[in-house]
Amino acid sequence: MKLMQFSCATLLMLALFGAAGCGNSGGSPPSSDAGHAEGDGHDHDAESGAHVEHEEEGYADEGDHDEHSEEIVRLTPAQLERAGVVISPLSGGVITTHITLPAEVGLNLDTVVHVTPRVPGIVTEVLAFLGDEVSVGAPLAVIESPELGEAKIMYLQAIQTMAIADAELSRQQTISKNTATLLDLLKNEDELDELRSKTSDLRIGENKGRLLSAYAKLRAAQANYARERDLRTSNLSTEADLLAAQEAFNSSQADYLAAFEDIEFTYRLKLQEAERRASVATSSVDNAERRLHLLGLSEEQVKNIADEPDRYVARYELRAPTSGRLVDKHITPGEKLGDEESVYTIANLDTVWLNVSVYSEYARLISEGQSVVVHADNRTTNGVVDYISAVVSEGTRTLSARVVIENFDRSWKPGEFVTARVETSETPVARIVPIEAIQTYEGREVVFVQRDDGIAPTPVKLGRRNDVSVELIGEDIPLGALVVVKNSFLMKAELGKSAAGHDH
Repeated sequence: MKLMQFSCATLLMLALFGAAGCGNSGGSPPSSDAGHAEGDGHDHDAESGAHVEHEEEGYADEGDHDEHSEEIVRLTPAQLERAGVVISPLSGGVITTHITLPAEVGLNLDTVVHVTPRVPGIVTEVLAFLGDEVSVGAPLAVIESPELGEAKIMYLQAIQTMAIADAELSRQQTISKNTATLLDLLKNEDELDELRSKTSDLRIGENKGRLLSAYAKLRAAQANYARERDLRTSNLSTEADLLAAQEAFNSSQADYLAAFEDIEFTYRLKLQEAERRASVATSSVDNAERRLHLLGLSEEQVKNIADEPDRYVARYELRAPTSGRLVDKHITPGEKLGDEESVYTIANLDTVWLNVSVYSEYARLISEGQSVVVHADNRTTNGVVDYISAVVSEGTRTLSARVVIENFDRSWKPGEFVTARVETSETPVARIVPIEAIQTYEGREVVFVQRDDGIAPTPVKLGRRNDVSVELIGEDIPLGALVVVKNSFLMKAELGKSAAGHDH
């Protein structure tokens, strides 16, 4: 058996693991650290420390031999780290099966708002433009609206009417209170001078004079009748004089009582009428204010109408009803607008919809709640199927499945096409490795297992798989065994390089 020799190309491959050159200069023998003599069936790299061991037996004749019974790659931890080789314990996991489907990013229609003016008019100013980010209440445009002007005028008139009605109500309340006080004093039948003193500060109006006059006449007639009655008892007066005094008393009493009752009824009636008018005036103001709100004015705007300059009487400010980005605009200065035209579209782009096209043959595999991985260029995000259309599109013969994805960084643009990977099932498996851990070596699928004496290829039988992981069937490799899960192709390259160095 001839000693395996390293070619210059071989040593270049070993440079991945930190080799310093492509061979020993001057034909010097390998480093004594290798621990083997020439011709012992081993390959050495003095500089890198990489060591591939071959055990051979059963040659039919010189130059021919059977398959290698065992090949091992020996690399130091530092060399493995420099090469980016990752070794992890073998463990169980989950194989997730999925379907890859085309999808389109769209606006989240639950957050889209079409902005329509509440009143017709002429556009005088445009304040917001396509692509602008707006907040709730931000002014978008100014419209000159005769309808709004009329509504404001009616509101101002209603306020004036209410002010007058409130003043009249206040006056009637004062009159009613004072009249009630006067009537109570009259019931005490005080002397006229005393009564006049007590009522001097009462503001009642003409009813005060009417009552006091009737009361004075009554008191005079009462006194005259008493005097005539005394004179008649003393036979100092005639019966006719007594009857005349009695008639005058009765007439004065009737006039007084009539005035008392009439004034008592009248002041209550006038108070009720003032209260009614004040209530109607208040209701008119409320209705005028409601109309202004229906036309799009806020509470603050309505309160400021009375202080607005006359030139603003027909001014209508179109404001944003929600926060978001202006994704559509149909408004220009001088344009005449109706109250049924959408002039802006606002969309909240913090989330977007992913509309996945599900082919009919996959429809039974898709259900709400399934996880979805979205890919586009170098971007990836996750979501969940939250809605599946119940109707197949006539044009595409596909169902639409909707996924809501976060878009705070605005990286997902409505209208772009992406790839959606819908995870359809999850199966627990006892042994699982990344796909890149599997290599084909000498016609067999193997994984590289780290043993005490090095890293060796171990044939495996593969089971279920997806794009990233594969199941290992059987117990040939025990759980916890250290296997190469990343850059395992470098192990295969080392074995292939060493095999090429044999001279058969």
